[in-house]
Amino acid sequence: MSFRQIQRLFHVALQLPDYLRKPITVEQAKIDVARRIENRSDRFLHLAKTRIYDNHQSPYRKLLHWAGCEFHDLETAVRTKGIEKTLENLQSEGVYVAHEEFKGKVPICRNGLTVEASEKDFDNPSLLGSGIQSSTSGSRAKSVPVRRNLESTAEEAANELLLYETHGLSKAPLALWLPVLPGFAGVHNLLMNVKFLRPPERWFSQLEPGLFKTSLTNGLAVEYILRCCRRLGFDVPRPEFISIHHAVKIATWMERTKQKNGPCVLRTYTSSAVRLAQAAIENGLDISGNVIFTGAEPLTEARCRFIESAGVKVYSRYSATETGLIGASCGRGSLVDDMHVYLDRIALVQRPRKTRIEGYEVDSFLFSTLSNHAGKILLNTDIGDFGELTVQPCGCLFGQCGMEAHVSKVRSYDKLTGEGGMTLLGSDLDNILNDLIGRVGGSPDDFQFWESQDSRGLFKIVIAINPDIGDLNESQFIADILSRLDRTYLHGTLMSDIWKKADTLQIVRAHPKLTPRYKLLKIIKDPR
Repeated sequence: MSFRQIQRLFHVALQLPDYLRKPITVEQAKIDVARRIENRSDRFLHLAKTRIYDNHQSPYRKLLHWAGCEFHDLETAVRTKGIEKTLENLQSEGVYVAHEEFKGKVPICRNGLTVEASEKDFDNPSLLGSGIQSSTSGSRAKSVPVRRNLESTAEEAANELLLYETHGLSKAPLALWLPVLPGFAGVHNLLMNVKFLRPPERWFSQLEPGLFKTSLTNGLAVEYILRCCRRLGFDVPRPEFISIHHAVKIATWMERTKQKNGPCVLRTYTSSAVRLAQAAIENGLDISGNVIFTGAEPLTEARCRFIESAGVKVYSRYSATETGLIGASCGRGSLVDDMHVYLDRIALVQRPRKTRIEGYEVDSFLFSTLSNHAGKILLNTDIGDFGELTVQPCGCLFGQCGMEAHVSKVRSYDKLTGEGGMTLLGSDLDNILNDLIGRVGGSPDDFQFWESQDSRGLFKIVIAINPDIGDLNESQFIADILSRLDRTYLHGTLMSDIWKKADTLQIVRAHPKLTPRYKLLKIIKDPR
């Protein structure tokens, strides 16, 4: 364990008892969220002044100066036009950070300006050396972890408490099916629910504790959190390893809990919810009337229909490591994934851009941070997602609090998504395949990625390989890919373990498909 890891754990250890001693109620959550929304402009400007304009290392500071936008100009615009309109105007003037720029893959280049930035340049300087460490599930071998402190978790807990209240689930028994560390989702959801006095009855983990090289650090962190919670009177469960292939055990818990205590709630990945529904149907288990909150992966129409065929109700949530929680399901939405944006913590506008997947144009999301406790400082920053953004009044509790922005049909572009919310930039998987295909006599144009879904809506990554390459052991080829992920990328062990169990990577022998203009795109939708 490194000194920095010990330092961060010690800092969290000092904060955790105070965090647990100050629970929040529904009424307090309403007040806190409403106050944050009422003071959005002040909070945005304070963050811009202290984290951007006063930070000489900030890439945003250089962009704003390049555009001739001093702080007094920004303040005047926000006071007169509002945050979102100001952000839209800045975006049109070139003040934004594209996904490739945010990841440090390419420099930020505008007319007469070049900024060489790395991911760590976007870190919140006030969180350096502290906070719980999490990382994106994606692609950079040397990516800088995102720090998450307990003040940020407390803000998100207020949002999530309103989510339960919106759907009438504030008293329902709860379980998590989310991974232990190094996956952050399990600990994060545990701490949020404890904050509003709703510890889960069970904590199931798709990942087996002790599987990873950092298990000592992670094990100590989880053990301390559990003991601290129990010492302060919270009956929190220890994580139990339940593989994605043994979802029947969780379906059984849901059936028994409903019979004993009424409808229950499960928080899990969308793909895990699909497997749960299938297990319930195949084993004749009655989980009807229960509720599942999904996240990390899109809740598509196909997935929603399949999950609800087991009689459960499913609601979507939207989060990202770079931003924290972004939004959650509307209580009155007509779309399966209609979600209110948590406007007390996030500002959101859009920017059209071309994608590598079939080269079409999408309206990508640009996020801006409103919370001083965010791990990353964002200003019109593209994290790789797109979808539909609308602003309209709503009578649900979120709408009553002033959250009138909705998102739906949220997807990632230029990223390959597999089970468990694991994503990898297509260019990075392309690099792995280029090397491996060359070893069997192929060229960079002898393969292509096809994004696919099975009948249950589970995502698969199909690798179409030129059938003229004869000397290819397909099972060994997939094993080599997973091994390379394990060795090369941050959280590669996590990704390869989940993808191996879920059979995410598949090979077909087919010639890569060309566009009508005879272009070869490396990532396309499954043409079969």
